[in-house]
Amino acid sequence: MSTIPPMLHAVILAGGSGTRLWPASRTAKPKHLLAFEQQQTLLQATLERLTGFVPSERIWVVTSRSQAAQVADLLPHFDARNIFLEHVPRNTAACIGYAAVKLRHIDPDALMVVLPADHIIKPASVFCETLQRAADIVAQSPDTLVTLGIKPTFPATTYGYIQRGTAVETTKNAYHVLRFCEKPKQEVAETFFQSRDFYWNAGIFVWKVETILELLHRFEPDISSLLNNISDALETPEEFLVTEECFQMMKSISIDYAVMERAKNIAVVEAAFDWNDVGTWSALDRLYADQKDQDGNLSVFSNALAIDSTGCTVRCDDPRHLVALVGMHDVVVVQTADATLIARKDQEESVRRIVEELKKRDDDRWC
Repeated sequence: MSTIPPMLHAVILAGGSGTRLWPASRTAKPKHLLAFEQQQTLLQATLERLTGFVPSERIWVVTSRSQAAQVADLLPHFDARNIFLEHVPRNTAACIGYAAVKLRHIDPDALMVVLPADHIIKPASVFCETLQRAADIVAQSPDTLVTLGIKPTFPATTYGYIQRGTAVETTKNAYHVLRFCEKPKQEVAETFFQSRDFYWNAGIFVWKVETILELLHRFEPDISSLLNNISDALETPEEFLVTEECFQMMKSISIDYAVMERAKNIAVVEAAFDWNDVGTWSALDRLYADQKDQDGNLSVFSNALAIDSTGCTVRCDDPRHLVALVGMHDVVVVQTADATLIARKDQEESVRRIVEELKKRDDDRWC
């Protein structure tokens, strides 16, 4: 007798602040609420990417209470009941675990796709085909966790890596995972890049709801216990208060540290689509590479004039404003209504320190 495949659900993680994209990305308007292409926010593009692959009633968005109104405004045709609210930011293990207990309550046999809301991926058809191959692995082997791996195009030090092992016989371009590696130093990244056995970790996962909850119970029992308290309170008058209290006590840890680096039965499916996580402003250089001038300068949504300058990137929110550069090399300039960033490109990982410093000063006007 043939088995019926489990129901596929997609969970979009729309939290975080994207501090490396300051000053455009703020607490009140984080990265996934920004537009980078076609005046469509990253969250809207993520939702559209799933159209035709997962029915809208089985797509769920997890966001913070502070962002709930903006998310709802951005997605006017999206069912508000499909928006799960994090009461307190507690990283991806808590966020994913919370979504998993909510889904288990709705569909105990759910197969869960987890994807960030702040990536640019093309084409959507290839992305969905890759997700389907990952889902097929889980349907055939319910105890397996599947992640998507991006073939590195350069030796990045800002991404985590996945080392592949032997091939998964039942699925094309799928491999058993040997290990996860956190953001490496430059020389290690060079080795990873040359070996061809490593992928960038895109943070896109596919698994059975029950499997991820079992692994959270095994590796992070304190988190699991709090999630069970939330689960017991679902659809009761106490749900809101119990969820808030449990999130306050929840450990802040990523799903990579909590589960992926500890679990044994993991597969990686090689992605054939174009991927950009828009993690820093240098992402614009890759997104709009064909729009650079002969000196490598790039202007995005902006009016810019570059004199004796090379390799500069400018983004300005006000099309009436002119940004003029003289004698500048390899810098990024980002101007918003109330703040301006000027940074060397080789220092852009330190942009987050601006937000950290502002918070130390108890000055959240620009955070």
